[in-house]
Amino acid sequence: MSPERKIDLAWLMLVLLSVGGAGIARSDANAVLVAVGVSLVMAIKLRLVCNYFLELHEAHPRIRRAVLAFCHGMPILVILTTAFGDTLSSLTGALLG
Repeated sequence: MSPERKIDLAWLMLVLLSVGGAGIARSDANAVLVAVGVSLVMAIKLRLVCNYFLELHEAHPRIRRAVLAFCHGMPILVILTTAFGDTLSSLTGALLG
């Protein structure tokens, strides 16, 4: 498959995942389940962008590790803030105030 075709398919997947993520976000399910679904979509989209549009495989290993940590860390943070938002808010207020 040509590189242009791979990028076109990655773009199509990003569009479909965006629509799917919006559908998940609009559901009436438990907030933590919605956060897990949206975070899964987010993680897949981040990996697609990193692999096909940022050319991360050609980056310096330190940059690659930092970007991959972001790709894996952000979905985890979304789930944690949804599940433990009040507790994290109290801890942050205590640390800053």
